[in-house]
Amino acid sequence: MNIVIFGCGQAGRMVRSWLPAGQIPVAYADNNPKMWSRSIDGIPIIPPGDIPSFRPDLVWIAVINKEAALSIERQLRSMGVDAPVQSLTPLRERVDLRLSCLRLLARQIQEQKIPGAAAELGVYQGVFAAEINRLLPDRPLYLFDTFEGFAPEDVDEEKKITPAVRAAAGDFGDTSVERVMSALPHPEQAVVCKGRFPESLPPDLPPLAFVSLDPDLYEPVWQGLNAFWPRLSPGGVILIHDCFSAQFEGVGRAVRRFCQKQGLTVLPVSDLHGSGVLVRQG
Repeated sequence: MNIVIFGCGQAGRMVRSWLPAGQIPVAYADNNPKMWSRSIDGIPIIPPGDIPSFRPDLVWIAVINKEAALSIERQLRSMGVDAPVQSLTPLRERVDLRLSCLRLLARQIQEQKIPGAAAELGVYQGVFAAEINRLLPDRPLYLFDTFEGFAPEDVDEEKKITPAVRAAAGDFGDTSVERVMSALPHPEQAVVCKGRFPESLPPDLPPLAFVSLDPDLYEPVWQGLNAFWPRLSPGGVILIHDCFSAQFEGVGRAVRRFCQKQGLTVLPVSDLHGSGVLVRQG
């Protein structure tokens, strides 16, 4: 089966990992001329105009943005590509692999009676926090966020590490404590810690059974790992968003540095954003 993956970024590489055994893409395609003539794991990256010559049986549009995916599908049809096209949009509307991972981890934490509270660093509008709160209803949930978007200091540090990063102070600022609290099924369990991390860390933070780490940038990820790991109960888990992401490279750098320092290995999750899991053994 000839498969072409349109998009060679984080989503494209993850789509490749989803393919059944024996199905290897014959090519990646991308609209960015800078990517042409390169390869990923030996698979060539080609201009879209070359797709028909590969006689694809299927073209995966590995682009997260719905409007962009529709535009690419029109582009393919205008080029005479009549093979079936698979977009990520309907899949993402029905499946969330990161949420699935959370649900399995929460079940394990409850069944094994791992002691401790839950925490999330990088709450944004509270969608993931609401699911943590629903799955671990008997545990305090500590919510760490500026609730005003990226802190300027963290963006400045990020640009020193990854100069090409597309991040600005105030990004993801369209949220509020009130909005997050209204999304929680058990708001009485929430402890809001507003401000830049780790200044927002309370001195009496209890042991933790589960942590969601999703602040997107190097500095808060590094600070979060150093703050939360020592407080993690044996059997406790840190679920790290973007640690294998091509968009927020600072996250991966912070995780690799921390793992090297602690002698740990992060386990990848097969979601589109490259999440990973750390489990405390003792």
